Amino acid sequence: MTLSARAAAAAAAIATLLAAGPALSQPALTLPSRPDAATDKFATMDKPARRAISVACSKEADDQGLRGRARGKFRSACKRDKAAAASAADKPK
Repeated sequence: MTLSARAAAAAAAIATLLAAGPALSQPALTLPSRPDAATDKFATMDKPARRAISVACSKEADDQGLRGRARGKFRSACKRDKAAAASAADKPK
C-alpha cells in the first residue's frame, strides 16, 4: 500500500469518526419503568425483611428443584405474594 493510499484511508477513517461523533454522544435509550413499581410491596420493604423473604423463596425453589427461567418466575411470584401477605399482616384492623 502506498503512502498516499494510507493517508487517504486514514482521512476517510477520521471523517467517519467525526461524522459519527454526534450520534455516539446521544444519551442511551431508557426503558420505561414497570407499571407496578409504585405498588411493589417487596421494593418498599426494609432490607432485612426483603432478604428474609428472598432467602425463603430461594429455599422453596431449591426444594422444588427449579432451575433457570422457571426458578426466576417462581421466585418473583413467591416474593410478591409473601410481601403482600407481610404488608397485610402489618396493617391494623
